[in-house]
Amino acid sequence: MDADLICVLTTDLTVTEVSKKHSANDFDVIKEVGRPHFRSIVKDALGAELPAVTKAEIKAALDERYTASVSAMFELLKARVLEIDGVKPSAVFASYAAGSGFFSGEGKKDQFPDAFAFECLKAVATDNSPVIIVSDDGDFDTPAKQEDNIIVLKSLPDLFKHLGFEMAAPPVEEFLEESSDDLVKLVNSEVEGWGLIGDVEDSEVYDVVVDEVEIEKVAAFKPVEEGDSLLAIATLGVRARASFTHPDWDTASYDSEDKVLIPWDDVSGETDLEFSVDVSISIAVDEEGNPEELETLRFRSSDFQYVTLHPFEDYK
Repeated sequence: MDADLICVLTTDLTVTEVSKKHSANDFDVIKEVGRPHFRSIVKDALGAELPAVTKAEIKAALDERYTASVSAMFELLKARVLEIDGVKPSAVFASYAAGSGFFSGEGKKDQFPDAFAFECLKAVATDNSPVIIVSDDGDFDTPAKQEDNIIVLKSLPDLFKHLGFEMAAPPVEEFLEESSDDLVKLVNSEVEGWGLIGDVEDSEVYDVVVDEVEIEKVAAFKPVEEGDSLLAIATLGVRARASFTHPDWDTASYDSEDKVLIPWDDVSGETDLEFSVDVSISIAVDEEGNPEELETLRFRSSDFQYVTLHPFEDYK
């Protein structure tokens, strides 16, 4: 994207739809908190009083949170956001009435969001700047076949191949394993920059030292231009050591007036950490195109990395 090879497109409706899906998933998990009876049971069983909140308030809070995070994700991708207000409703309803496009075959009324988003994409698709939809949702297949400047690909590997990249040869994984020491240093540098979040409330994790990195899965692509760096997309298993401190919640007192726990002491120590992280890696090549040197490594997600401070073994 920084090299202007591709421009990411999205729509304001897409942001809403993606946010709504994540919000609905979380709401299904915690919606019972909105029931007074549920809160009463938690208070009796655990001595902790949950805040008085309605299901509508929970849903509104989740919607706000995910709208912000999804918008931030697209900003990070430097996506161009298309507005569906520019789409003529008559164009979509004509397809609906004719039973064509998104409404052909098994098309249903819930296809309207996709139909409006597709009309936005049609408006910006040209011979010089065709639009590529990367989705395994078969609903896009039929409408795309009717457009000269829009195609549908099923996966990111298909996208790279279409753009002129090819899957790199197996030695990429072998090279990464042989470069484990450098890989550890690069991951450690990223961890220092991002930090880690402990699973205990109000905890602090510091002095993190990455000891070992294991390649859980990797896909690599070689560039169009000969001699340019390889791109590897990998999931790494990380083992590290770290110091931590957090309030001693086990001995905390409950303030019935303010309805909060008040800790009187802290718990500090060192612990072994294990977590997985998705990364992108740039690899320099030699004259024959073989991987030669690790250049950069970046975490692919801007989300906080949570870790377990007290593994189950601590309580044996």
